[in-house]
Amino acid sequence: MLQDGWVKAVGSAVDGRAVLLSLRTTGDVVGEMAALDGGPRSASVVAATGVAAFVVARDRFLAIVNSDPAAAMAVSRCVTAKMRLVTRHRIDVTGAPVLQRLARVLVYLAESYATECAEGLRIGAPLSRADLAALIGVAEPSLYRALAYLRDQEVLTTNGQMQIVRDLTALDMISRGTGTAADGRSDESGRA
Repeated sequence: MLQDGWVKAVGSAVDGRAVLLSLRTTGDVVGEMAALDGGPRSASVVAATGVAAFVVARDRFLAIVNSDPAAAMAVSRCVTAKMRLVTRHRIDVTGAPVLQRLARVLVYLAESYATECAEGLRIGAPLSRADLAALIGVAEPSLYRALAYLRDQEVLTTNGQMQIVRDLTALDMISRGTGTAADGRSDESGRA
């Protein structure tokens, strides 16, 4: 269980590339699926910041889950929440235009991990541009164009790994395909 900090869940693509699957932070549990079924890990967890965690050996974990119905239910809710998130993410990023994919992920990050600041909502997740591109399944140049559009529209401010959502309503509209340029274009010529 993560007590403090951020980790990245990373899988390996067929070609050996590391693929960012998700972020986890304070209060999240990692490794529970492999502990439950004894199968191989489905991902590796890599620290993105300094991390404090509480580690429970598999035998102890199973003993707790098997003897305490409340603990078993908590683990079940944790696994179910992750499965719902994975399903939602797959729906959100499969087939949608780049701008819409980015907006959907940023809305999720803002609603899940942001803190209020003078400019809007600061997303605290430590994501590089490469991480963000991997998370939405696009090449970095496509991500850069979408980020530039959101900055030009004053929906988002970026600085390195920091993203500040300045207009969550507009971002949400773009994520749903009901806002300006939801098709990923910044003008009628189709340039992004």
